[in-house]
Amino acid sequence: MLVHPIHVSVCDISTSSDGQIDLSFKIFYDDLQTAMGLEPGEGLPKKYKGANQLIETFINQNFTLKINGKKATLKYVDSFSNPPAVWTEMTVAGVKANDIKSLEITNTIMNGLFTDQTNLVNLDINNKKEMVKLDRKSTTFNLKF
Repeated sequence: MLVHPIHVSVCDISTSSDGQIDLSFKIFYDDLQTAMGLEPGEGLPKKYKGANQLIETFINQNFTLKINGKKATLKYVDSFSNPPAVWTEMTVAGVKANDIKSLEITNTIMNGLFTDQTNLVNLDINNKKEMVKLDRKSTTFNLKF
């Protein structure tokens, strides 16, 4: 089993040229498997059609984005492996960046697994840039536009 001393995830939130809100998550794959109740290297349970569904389920259980007070629907786009991590791309359905007046980000990725977990969120929307460090004690960040 691969053991790494750093327990961190990264989420980049940005605006595409057409105003769509894009999210990119970087998560250590062995930690992801452990958090989902699997041993690193173990095959996926039959309830998952593949690794992409496992990843999408995990992110949707541990990351919430509220736009203007309403929970946003995150649409899975793709995942790719870059060992030892996996990168996952998602978009926000039905909302354009120009519509945003407020954001609330809640990120609990791996907080139940590691006491020293850090979840970094890099935000670049509508020329507003923020870098936020979330952890077990501070899981939510609010931003007004």
